[in-house]
Amino acid sequence: MAWIKTLEEDEARGLLHWVYRVLKWTRGRVPSIVRVSSLHPRLLVALGPLFRILMEGPSPLTRAQRKMVAIVASKVNNCFY
Repeated sequence: MAWIKTLEEDEARGLLHWVYRVLKWTRGRVPSIVRVSSLHPRLLVALGPLFRILMEGPSPLTRAQRKMVAIVASKVNNCFY
């Protein structure tokens, strides 16, 4: 299994600190998928809207079905969702 260096909340500075604070305020936590990109906070800011569209935007799949797809894909790839 691959290991990816991430930055925890107490290590976050600048833009990453802001991203973490916004997520804690709006979602109550910083998801693991965000921590994976913590070394590249500009990438997080750019991909955030895309992720929200994929998971919450118009789709023939319900939000629950989309989460199920993400969970199954993570399990197949031995990743913690």
